[in-house]
Amino acid sequence: MPLANGTELKVALKQSPPFTYQEQEQWQGVSVELWKTVADQANYSYQFQSHESVAEMLDAVAQGRADIAIGAISVSAEREKQLDFTQPMYQAGLGIAARSQPAGWMSTVKSLFSWQFLSAVLALSVVLLLVGVLIWLLERKRNPEQFGGNTSAGIGNGFWWSAVTMTTVGYGDKAPITPAGRLLGLIWMFASIITISGFTAGIASSITVNKLQTRITGVSDLPQVQVAAVAETSGAAWLAGEGIHYRPYPDVKTALAAIREGDVDALVADAPLMRYLLQEEDYANVVVLPQLVRKESYAFAMANGSPLQETINRAMLEHMQTDQWQQLLNQNFGREQ
Repeated sequence: MPLANGTELKVALKQSPPFTYQEQEQWQGVSVELWKTVADQANYSYQFQSHESVAEMLDAVAQGRADIAIGAISVSAEREKQLDFTQPMYQAGLGIAARSQPAGWMSTVKSLFSWQFLSAVLALSVVLLLVGVLIWLLERKRNPEQFGGNTSAGIGNGFWWSAVTMTTVGYGDKAPITPAGRLLGLIWMFASIITISGFTAGIASSITVNKLQTRITGVSDLPQVQVAAVAETSGAAWLAGEGIHYRPYPDVKTALAAIREGDVDALVADAPLMRYLLQEEDYANVVVLPQLVRKESYAFAMANGSPLQETINRAMLEHMQTDQWQQLLNQNFGREQ
């Protein structure tokens, strides 16, 4: 929608890196870059209006003191009653941050008996057995000294040969002599490079997955611990809806610092914001759990029936289909989104 000459939109926003943040007195971030592109395309004139909280931003829009709010604004049914939202610009959700500590030796031992580790060992054993059976079938008649004997002994020798060949130990006590057996040996040598790499990765993953332990592993643990939330956010609303008592904090940074210092045990907040801050600042003993508490979409907010909505939606959709937009998301959130 074209604006009357001299009309300047008031754009509400707050510090919510990496969506919106100030650097050298200039507003930057994923949402800011998207808004600038939309405004340029629609030929909008605007000024940024700084606020202290999401609730304050949304109130300003609802009361007509701002035309649009941008940033890490999650879409909810409650907010939809009072405001209109643009097309979602990003999808993530609420996450849990908790204090971590190095796992003890018992955890490392237990990880060796985890299903992840045991399944890797089982899969490798099956592959070794299959190769062992094949080499036994190919060599048992012409090479009875090394692969002969009864069935169990022959397959056992084949299993041994496939294992030492895979690990490149190659004791030399057993070697195929038939053309087909040697071809199988050559193929198995090359295939072993890939097989052993995958097995090593599986072992490393099973051992290191618990390198850092958290007292909290998911939503079910929250009622038993001290939980933090940023006041008047979707995280606080979710906790209240679940009947989980929480300690309010003014922003995510302060709440993460409280976890680091041991004042609280966990924080429920926007997962992308927490992950970004953990990368940018010193919260060495704080981690964000991999699972989301609740999936959410992030969008810009406008007053109900705003004449700006159609133009802004169209411009957003066009830009979000470009490689430039995808590169911006990758730079700030990685390739998980």
